[in-house]
Amino acid sequence: MASLRRRLGALILFGFLFAVVVGPEARAADAFTVTGIEVDVSAANVAQAREQALAEAPRLGFRKLLERLVVGDPGRLAALDGRQYVRDVSVEQERASAVRYLATLTVRYNPVAVRKLLRESGLKFTEPRLRPVVVVPLLRGAGGALPARWDEPNPWRAAWSNAGEAITGGLVPLVVAALPANADPAALPPPERLAAGDPQWLGYLGARFRSGDVVVAVATPTASGGVEVALTGIGLPRPFDLRTYGGEAGFEAALRAAVADIDQGFETQQRQQNTLSYDHPATQAVVAPLSGLSDWLSLRDRLGRVPQVRRWELVSLSRDEAALTLHTVGEAEQVRAALAAAGLTLEPGEPAAVLRLGGGAGR
Repeated sequence: MASLRRRLGALILFGFLFAVVVGPEARAADAFTVTGIEVDVSAANVAQAREQALAEAPRLGFRKLLERLVVGDPGRLAALDGRQYVRDVSVEQERASAVRYLATLTVRYNPVAVRKLLRESGLKFTEPRLRPVVVVPLLRGAGGALPARWDEPNPWRAAWSNAGEAITGGLVPLVVAALPANADPAALPPPERLAAGDPQWLGYLGARFRSGDVVVAVATPTASGGVEVALTGIGLPRPFDLRTYGGEAGFEAALRAAVADIDQGFETQQRQQNTLSYDHPATQAVVAPLSGLSDWLSLRDRLGRVPQVRRWELVSLSRDEAALTLHTVGEAEQVRAALAAAGLTLEPGEPAAVLRLGGGAGR
């Protein structure tokens, strides 16, 4: 008992230290929020110009939102002004004269209303990822050495931080992990352990962002002025393991290209695994082997992360088995891939398929 108390005390202390070290949780942008909407309206007076601009912004933002979510041509939806789906509008920047109003606006749309519209339209659309992917940028210095502090200012971290909306407002929000400037160096995650993909450190880091997905991006300058980027981490698959970007346009341009490429890689994965097609509904009976209550709770949690599973019904539950009915949308292979991404394996079986808990994304 004393040994157990000591272990629990150590874990609590470690968790407290880590919470202090990592600092406040960053918030990933909502995929149903469109930022950077530019409006420039002239009217009889500035009040009318502003009113017209605020009416125009939802229409412009709605087009961008459809481009983000819909697979293919949005058809007649592109003609909608989008105002009935707006949650709120905020001003990023604005300027005005006596008859002219110029502004950069942000429009937040109602996710429930937009999803309902897309389902009823019959269009295929990609369900955005709710939890962020945590990015840890490490830049190797001369001789390939890692920095003493993994968050110290460097052009690689700046490339991620300056990407802004490009990486936070898409289908897969990416957040850049950072440490407070006054953190105790002795309590920080060692850069070498992070670069090696240490699951313990990465797991604790991801927990601060309520995410099981952490990617460490190690950038190494090349002799030609470009950069070689290696990705490691835990959770969802990474777009690549190693890739080189040329330095023809300069080192910082190569870094920006790498950030855009990694972001696009995650977006592509999300589209491949989470595009919902409501013209392929299905109902499937499954049996899930369990080893106890924790397995059942984990199973429920993971099913809740799979957009293709629109709902499920519990048929029976015992200590070692759960029987469920899954109501899904999409092709069968797509459903299996989405379940696998959540840490669930679907195997054929009679009279019911077998749904097994696995490792990876969900655990």
